[in-house]
Amino acid sequence: MDSNIETKKKFQVSKGQSIAILTALTLLYLMNFADRSVLSVALQPMKIALGLTDTEAGIIQSVFSIGVGLLTIPASWLVERWSRRKSLGLMALLWSLATFATGLATKLIHLVFTRAIVGIGEAGYNAGSTGWLSVVFPKERRGLVTGIFAVGTVLGTAAGLIIGGIIITKTGDWRLPFYVFAIPGIFLGIWAFFLKDYATVKEAGEGAISKQYLIDWIKLFKIPSFTYIVLGQSCWSFFFLTFLGWLPTLLIRAYNLDAAGAGSIVGLCGLIAVVGPLLGGFLADRWQKHNKCARAHTMLIVQILNFVLLGVIILICGKVALPIIIVLLALQMIVVANVNPVVMSLIMDVVPLRHRVSSFALSSSILYGFAALGPWFVGAVSDAIGGGATGLITGFLWSLPVLFGAVVFYFILTRYYVKDSQCVIDEVYHEK
Repeated sequence: MDSNIETKKKFQVSKGQSIAILTALTLLYLMNFADRSVLSVALQPMKIALGLTDTEAGIIQSVFSIGVGLLTIPASWLVERWSRRKSLGLMALLWSLATFATGLATKLIHLVFTRAIVGIGEAGYNAGSTGWLSVVFPKERRGLVTGIFAVGTVLGTAAGLIIGGIIITKTGDWRLPFYVFAIPGIFLGIWAFFLKDYATVKEAGEGAISKQYLIDWIKLFKIPSFTYIVLGQSCWSFFFLTFLGWLPTLLIRAYNLDAAGAGSIVGLCGLIAVVGPLLGGFLADRWQKHNKCARAHTMLIVQILNFVLLGVIILICGKVALPIIIVLLALQMIVVANVNPVVMSLIMDVVPLRHRVSSFALSSSILYGFAALGPWFVGAVSDAIGGGATGLITGFLWSLPVLFGAVVFYFILTRYYVKDSQCVIDEVYHEK
């Protein structure tokens, strides 16, 4: 840290300012996921309108993850070395404009380009936001704060699916939802420019670009807990992001639903799941007071439940009545809603502040790069055996062993988490 650090004013925000930051970042996260999920409910009508194969539809989903994976590290470098409020504001403007442009697409190449840009725009958002929130609120409240922040993912996913599905069914136009969801992100992105930020954490004499700073990124993998979190999240993301992207299409094919019906089912299950991150974050915080390994144990339990519930849903989908699938989906969504807040708290706990945004970036880049293979893989398997609901289910079943890898890696994490978390101290100062 700078040798003159004691002359600087410690970063402190009022209750109102901290709430404003959390509110703005959560609303942006909501739009972030709405812009992602609206593609899921538009996928089947888009596929029919443009004459796409399942493989091509999978590619459209995959390029988003590729965009996130490739740009997360440079985007997060910008966040951590320049300014969180400026960087996140620009990101929101970029992904919102790209979402609008998705509605203008008339060919596969157009969709590939616009969805890749959406991914690029969203690349550093999660990392930058969570790094910012980690110092706006006390460490003891991280589980609750990240739970509130993660509500944006649940509500955003639900909004994209429900509202997007209704718009498509009522108008017969798969393009219109992309226009509708682009607008709020633009206004929220502008709001981000006016939030209170903290100064970039640097060593004495360090400039914006530092060789040692970049070298230290690699050293993050010398933190065992961080390594196993990344491996566990990569396995989870490969399967679940693929499952969620194809889920409305699967329900349309398996139960002969329209876009509004499929989108409403998945979206309403998501709305029910809003209790997940709030309750899970709160309980993890309480448990952490009595068990220093509580957050790691929480994630292990969550991943075990994920594996069991998703496996059952895939095996019986199309073979049982739709209400049974809806109940299981609601339970699964409640469970999976805990993943983001708990994993964000885990990373905050084991990574020093100087590289906290970078750690989120590295983990996101790796997991999205791996997850990008999922939608394409399932689409290719589906085409190979004739498509339909059976094709998608077969693709999911072939991918299920990857999800079990998350259980294995989070089990190993429980052996290292306590020791690694005891080495981290938080202390930051005001932005000039």
